[in-house]
Amino acid sequence: MIRTLLINPPYSLEERYGRNIKQFGAVTEPLGLAYLAAALEGAGREVAILDAPALGCDLGMTVEKITMEKWDLVGVTLLTPMFDSVRRLLGEIRRQAPHVLIVVGGAHASALPERTLAEIPEIDFLCIGEGEETIGELVAALEGVTSLSEISGLAFRHHGEIIRNRGRGFLKDIDGLPKPARHLLPMKSYQLTASRTKGSTFCPTIIAARGCPFDCQYCSHPAGRTFRHHSVERIIDELKELKDVYQATQVNLEADTLTLKRIFIKDLCRRLIEEELHVQWTCESRVDTVDAEILSLMKQAGCWQISYGVEAGVQRLLDSIQKGVTLEKIRETFLATKRAGITIRGFFMLGLPTETYAEAMETIRFAMNLDPLWAQFTITIPYPGTPMFNELLAQGKLRHENWSHYNTWGGWADRRLPHVPVGRTEKEVKEMQKKALRMFYLRPKMIWRFLRAISSLRDVSKYMRGFAVLVKTALKFG
Repeated sequence: MIRTLLINPPYSLEERYGRNIKQFGAVTEPLGLAYLAAALEGAGREVAILDAPALGCDLGMTVEKITMEKWDLVGVTLLTPMFDSVRRLLGEIRRQAPHVLIVVGGAHASALPERTLAEIPEIDFLCIGEGEETIGELVAALEGVTSLSEISGLAFRHHGEIIRNRGRGFLKDIDGLPKPARHLLPMKSYQLTASRTKGSTFCPTIIAARGCPFDCQYCSHPAGRTFRHHSVERIIDELKELKDVYQATQVNLEADTLTLKRIFIKDLCRRLIEEELHVQWTCESRVDTVDAEILSLMKQAGCWQISYGVEAGVQRLLDSIQKGVTLEKIRETFLATKRAGITIRGFFMLGLPTETYAEAMETIRFAMNLDPLWAQFTITIPYPGTPMFNELLAQGKLRHENWSHYNTWGGWADRRLPHVPVGRTEKEVKEMQKKALRMFYLRPKMIWRFLRAISSLRDVSKYMRGFAVLVKTALKFG
């Protein structure tokens, strides 16, 4: 029987966020791997998960854990900024355990399958898109049950040649998947950021839906364009398990747009109210998919926070990325959400293609006027597989394709930005990210708001550390 080890590769908070703000980063469950593991377990296969970031494993420790036992197949997730980390890991696996077969998946691998195989010669197989069925069929093929050529959604090497099989459609019924194998994860090692939690930072995630039909130019639609949600029964079942087994008092209901289908979100909220589970939850949404009725119901059902992707405070820029919303609609929804008693995290993008310095400042001022409880300002990264990447590539406006530098926190990390709007400099765009946080958080009203919210010594430490980082950048030490 093929023994499979699934790996979330070593990729530290400092690599992701930079030295100054690594302490505020999140360590979240690799639920994609947990779904794959559950599918293999359901088929009677032997499988384990090694979550290197959660366990604090560096490259050497990760490879040691791999070589301590005899694994036949190692599966590694690959996101674009992780590229160099994954390449180093796979090189060491091939050197120290040459008998092990290697399969990769994830957003970057799915966006550039042939190129990924060419750039990382240690990879034997590559899963494109949703992998629960693909990896099960791959294991069966390795056991001689079926042929590699018959597996949809798989790319692989054959006598030095890269073969890409026919595509695999996205799953229509995601309730048909077993619950993610959380028992294979170090669940107590996970924490969301302070901006997404109340009290404890332990806030596990439930993937409530997959897919998004909107046309935002910065998104690669890794889960497809069709919105597919779990049934209310399935979500409630997972929620009860998290509460009973892991003592969760808060959860993150993950979906690109949880509130996309009105009937679904109303049914879910009503069931949460009926169950009286007393578990608070947070989610992400769009400003054009909620109204006062939905927001009131969500609040009653335990929703305490919604994260909205605002992106820009300039209508021209919103139109350029096909966001499909207006500034006025954003203002209306923020006001309605606050009236419902739900706090807000706002996501804002700096350095959008064609953005000017004045427009970046306008986005920051718009964020301040909207006044969410928390604001996140990231640098625009044209990820492979997105319309934005394809357009900038065609226009010759990508500065490089060093994947590990494709990092939205590039203003804090030592990364060379892959794109800088015409007429601006990398230094100025990076400094704008720090400036945005200073302008938003170092306002008297924000300082007073956080002082009033202090309820523990942990809160004092959290806010003081954040304040110190922002002040340090203002003094040009960070």
